Amino acid sequence: MKKALLLKSALALALATPLLASAESQLVTGTGTANARLNLQVVIPGFIALKVGTGAILSNTNTVDLVNFVLTDVQAGADANIAATTGGVVQVALQSNIGNVNLSSAGAALTSGPDSIPLSRIAVATSGTLTHPAFGAAATTVTPTAGRIINRSGDWTFSYNHQGQTAPVGAGTYTTQVTYTAVAP
Repeated sequence: MKKALLLKSALALALATPLLASAESQLVTGTGTANARLNLQVVIPGFIALKVGTGAILSNTNTVDLVNFVLTDVQAGADANIAATTGGVVQVALQSNIGNVNLSSAGAALTSGPDSIPLSRIAVATSGTLTHPAFGAAATTVTPTAGRIINRSGDWTFSYNHQGQTAPVGAGTYTTQVTYTAVAP
């Protein structure tokens, strides 16, 4: 008996549900105007997209590019700014729809065994609308290009300030990885 009552109640609720979700309607008899309203809603999630190097903005790419400086024998013994041998110009882009975004870069010194080269010896020149954040410094605030939208891009050109006479280091392959972070403040 209880099972039959439960089944009838569930059926009645199922039949009544479309009435609860029905749109507004109006019936006018004779002459006149009938009006009915409809609410529309679009939900757009907030996002931040950062591209440094290979890949397309608004996609996930797992390639970590390499900026490589291979010095000649003459360069190794001199003080000079050295252009990258490969990968020296890196394409970058930042897009967001949430307003201001803080952009930072962090990395340790370049190391080869017990020897190291401070990251401060790597210089970055910016062309375009996305300025390179200083290594290890406080985040730079990137402001919207219009409304709350950020759409900035450019090229970062890397060079190495080698101090072969002033502060020489031992032979080796010196490496580090820099992490760029874009976050809402």
